[in-house]
Amino acid sequence: MTLSKTFILISLSFSSQLLHAHSNSDSLYIHYKDSQLLNRTARPTLQVNARESFRKEFSYMGIPFIASGLIVKKRNSDFRTLRNRFQPAFHLRYDDYTQYVPLAATWGLKLAGLEGRSSWKELTVSNVFSAALMAGFVNALKYTTKETRPDNSSNNSFPSGHTATAFMCATILHKEYGMISPWFSIGGYTFAGLTGITRQLNNRHWIGDVLVGAGIGMISTDLGYFLSDLIFKRKYTDTWKGKTDYDRYDAPSFLSFSMGAASGPSLLRTAELYDTENGSPLGMKLKAGTATTVSVEGAYFFNTYFGIGGRLKVATLPIIADIPEENKKFFDMDVDRYQGAPVNMFLLDGLESDHLGMFDMDLGVYGSYPVSRHFLIGSKLLIGRRMNANFSLNSVCRINPQIFDRRIVSEEAYKQFYQEDVTYYMQQEDLTREDLLQNQYVDDDFLSIRKSSIWKIGTGISLTYRYKEDAAFRLFCDYDFASPRLTYDLKNTWTDEEGKRPSRSYSRRTPMHNVTFGGAIVFVF
Repeated sequence: MTLSKTFILISLSFSSQLLHAHSNSDSLYIHYKDSQLLNRTARPTLQVNARESFRKEFSYMGIPFIASGLIVKKRNSDFRTLRNRFQPAFHLRYDDYTQYVPLAATWGLKLAGLEGRSSWKELTVSNVFSAALMAGFVNALKYTTKETRPDNSSNNSFPSGHTATAFMCATILHKEYGMISPWFSIGGYTFAGLTGITRQLNNRHWIGDVLVGAGIGMISTDLGYFLSDLIFKRKYTDTWKGKTDYDRYDAPSFLSFSMGAASGPSLLRTAELYDTENGSPLGMKLKAGTATTVSVEGAYFFNTYFGIGGRLKVATLPIIADIPEENKKFFDMDVDRYQGAPVNMFLLDGLESDHLGMFDMDLGVYGSYPVSRHFLIGSKLLIGRRMNANFSLNSVCRINPQIFDRRIVSEEAYKQFYQEDVTYYMQQEDLTREDLLQNQYVDDDFLSIRKSSIWKIGTGISLTYRYKEDAAFRLFCDYDFASPRLTYDLKNTWTDEEGKRPSRSYSRRTPMHNVTFGGAIVFVF
């Protein structure tokens, strides 16, 4: 199952549960629906000034998206690597159409006679303003930053126009009909999230492009509706979804988008992998750095305190190959010494480190306690599956100058062990001997770790600031544990004439205690 399909299934599941749950609630917008829209005209209205209109209309939800996108840009290539590991052949262009689905739904509902937030004139003007602002922001950045796309097709990658359009359309649907049913909001943002994920799977955008594009789409819509309200001198009722006066004991069902930093295992158990019986130990240790995580999470609450839900999380964990300098000098890269050569032809300069990708799918129970009207403390207990992507390390080598020193290597030994390879490299690249000694050589798959899947458990606590009825910011600390059996394929020698190389495998469980600190934007329903 692809990431995009999993995203759809879980989001739609949340959506259906949320819709059913709120049909029995006593919130203001449900009264609005049940009274056949009569309450809207019966309640007193208030014409607000520009400052009040901006306060009510601007959600601030797009700002964390943009901030997250700018922060994660330095990890763009790492997340692209995960895409190449999990779904390297993905090429489905439905994102060209899913970006418009929420907007088509908005106008379709309007044509069907379902009364939303705006009149026809207000809807048209707010949509035009939103689209114009979004296009202006996106194109201004595209043609000033000139960032190359992951597939190298053009230099207009940043930010993602498709994602900006999708989140603009989803926010329009949310503003127009989110007060009637959470299904409309969840459905719209599901298609928007699917569009952003697919842009990355299609290798058209970096993750930073997508996150910033999402933020631009939401901010443009907030500003578009604000400008439209000023033009039409809009009057608001207390049924409006942007109000800050709500019951703290409402069931806090939610959908959130988050980013965080996670500790990994400090060390993969590989110290002895290259300690061979032939006397050329490498003494390598694979040390793990701080992982970058992005996730989508949602839950349906039966009441104020208890709910069920799930989470999708992707993490990229940097792995650093730590090798004692002394061991690099003697490590037999191409088994020349094993075959009787006086010295190694290649000297190991180091290893190109890669990132270990992890994809978690979790389900479980959620808890919440309203400390005040604006602040909630949350908890959860989850169980799920962790999939580790394929991982590889490449060697970086150089020619050993000792092979040309006749005091160390005789002419006979040179002809027997080295001459053929030296001639090949010099002719292949049209190099002199001096050039040859200055070049570096990268060999793929010095070491690889096979992808795996394992059961895991997780928990966490959070602090949520609910600044509007349907909008909140969240800080969280999550703990996850898994113990996957990692299988290492050792390919530390060069290929022979037939393209084969000696290899051996090594398997061991590696306990992974992951503590994640991060923040999230939260849609509350």
